[in-house]
Amino acid sequence: MTSIDHNFEPAYFLRCHSKKNDNADVQTQVWMCQFEPDPENPEKTTNIVATCGGNSVCLIDVTTGKVVAKYIPKDLREMLYTLCWASWPLPGRGGTVNVIATAGVRNTVHLILPAPPTLASCFLTHHFDTPRRIKPIQALIFLPHDPYTVIVGDTNGVVRVCKITVSGSPPFEDACSMEVLYELSTESEIFSFAFCTTTQILLAGCNDGLMGFEITDENHSPKLLKFSMPILPDVESALVDSVEIIGNGLVASKCALHPAIYIWHLPTALKCNCTVAPTHLLHWSDTDNYFMYIGLQSHCGLLCCGDDMGALWLYDILNLDTSHRQLKPIAVEPSAIFPWPILSDSSTEKKRKLNLDVYDIVVDKVTINYDGTCIVAVTNNNLVCIWKRKS
Repeated sequence: MTSIDHNFEPAYFLRCHSKKNDNADVQTQVWMCQFEPDPENPEKTTNIVATCGGNSVCLIDVTTGKVVAKYIPKDLREMLYTLCWASWPLPGRGGTVNVIATAGVRNTVHLILPAPPTLASCFLTHHFDTPRRIKPIQALIFLPHDPYTVIVGDTNGVVRVCKITVSGSPPFEDACSMEVLYELSTESEIFSFAFCTTTQILLAGCNDGLMGFEITDENHSPKLLKFSMPILPDVESALVDSVEIIGNGLVASKCALHPAIYIWHLPTALKCNCTVAPTHLLHWSDTDNYFMYIGLQSHCGLLCCGDDMGALWLYDILNLDTSHRQLKPIAVEPSAIFPWPILSDSSTEKKRKLNLDVYDIVVDKVTINYDGTCIVAVTNNNLVCIWKRKS
C-alpha cells in the first residue's frame, strides 16, 4: 500500500435491510447506494444516503448513523437491485423536490418521495409488460439535463427511455404518469448505466462488454455502439460491470477479472471506431468475483471501489494527467486501502452464526459525498458501512 493520503475510519455499520427484521440476517444483499443531491445545488450532496437491497429502500443520515425513512413495496416478492436520485423543479413555486427511482426483480419502477421521520412514500409504480417472463431491472439513470427522463435497463438487454409527466404538486398522488418513449437493445444483459453530457452518449456496462447509444430528443432510433475494451491474456470474459463519468469526456470503467480500473477519454474513443485506449490504469484487486461497482465523486477527485475481502480501494484522481498523449497508460496505485474492520456482532453470536469474515465479504457498491468526508459501502452480507474521514 502507498502512503495514506486520505485517512478514513469506520463510523457506523448498519444491518437495515434484513428479511423479516431479522437482526442476524447475513444473507440479504445490499446492492446499491447513492447520496442525495442537495436540493439547493444538485451538484452537491446532503447527509442522506439511499440504499437498496432485499425488498426495501433505506434513507440513512450519515452524521448519526440512523435510518430516517424506509420504503417497502407492497409486493413482498420484489427484490430491489438499483436506485437513482433526481431533483425535480417545482413549477410556479420555485425550488426543487428530490425523488428516488428504484427497481428490481419484478420489472417495475417505483418512484419514491423521501419523507422522514418514518416511511418514504411511493407515488408511482410502473410495471413493464413483457411478452416473455419477467426480466429484472438492474440499471436506472435519470438524464442529468432532463430529470423527468429515466432510462431503464433489464437483464434481457432492453433499454427503455421513459418520460415522466407530473401534473400536480408533492406528494404527486394521482398526478404523475410514466410512458415509454422508445426502446433500444444492447443485445446483452445490462448491469450499469452512465451518461456523458459532453457527447450525449449513454454507456451501458453489459455481459458482452461496454455498449452505448447517442440519446437525443430528435433521434429515437440511435445505432448501437460497441466499444472495444482492453484485452488480457487468459481472460475470456468481456463483462463490464461498472462505468462512471468523471467529467469532460473522461470515463472510469471496470471489466470483470481485470486487476485494474480503466480511465479513458470517450470523445477520443468515438473518433477511433469505439476503441478504448486507457490513459490510466488504477491498480485494483485481482479477484475473480464480479459485480463490485465503482464509486466516484468528481468534485473532490476521489474514486473508490471495494473488493471481495471487504476492503475499500481509494484513488485520488483530481490531478491525473489527462492530456491523452501518452503512448502507454499510466499506472496509478491506490492512495489508500482500508481493510475490513474487526466487528463485534452480538446478534449473530447470540444465534450461533459464523463470523462475517468466514465468507467472502463482497462490497457491491460505494458512494462518496460531495466534499469527500464520507464513504458509504454496501455489502453482500447485509451491511451498510459508513466510513468517515478522520478530522
